Amino acid sequence: MGDVCMSTQPHPQIQSYPSPVLMPPPNGQAYVLVRDNLNAPTFEIGDVLQVDLSVVRCRWDGVYVIELNGRQIVRRVQVRPGKNGRPSFYVFTTSNRDLGFFVELDDLIVLGEVKTVCCVRSVS
Repeated sequence: MGDVCMSTQPHPQIQSYPSPVLMPPPNGQAYVLVRDNLNAPTFEIGDVLQVDLSVVRCRWDGVYVIELNGRQIVRRVQVRPGKNGRPSFYVFTTSNRDLGFFVELDDLIVLGEVKTVCCVRSVS
């Protein structure tokens, strides 16, 4: 997962989830369905994330929808000091913090920032 070709340009191809339960997202927002448990317990399979599409750069630590090797994924991103005073970004999942990787500023494609989560889980 180290070779990544990215830019900081906005990408309108985010896969929005048409939720049968939630109201349509406001303009500039999208719903993203969680399809893995890599960010559990924060986000689990079936959760729906509300994503702000106007955020196309990482300016602070947070959870973002990014493009990696042509795939749309949800990852935590931390801003770290990089080369020549420019920021670098540590990209990781909640369940595997130590298996993250660094991405330089010019190589990070941000599709949006996760603002809220709708957790729909069954209790037995």
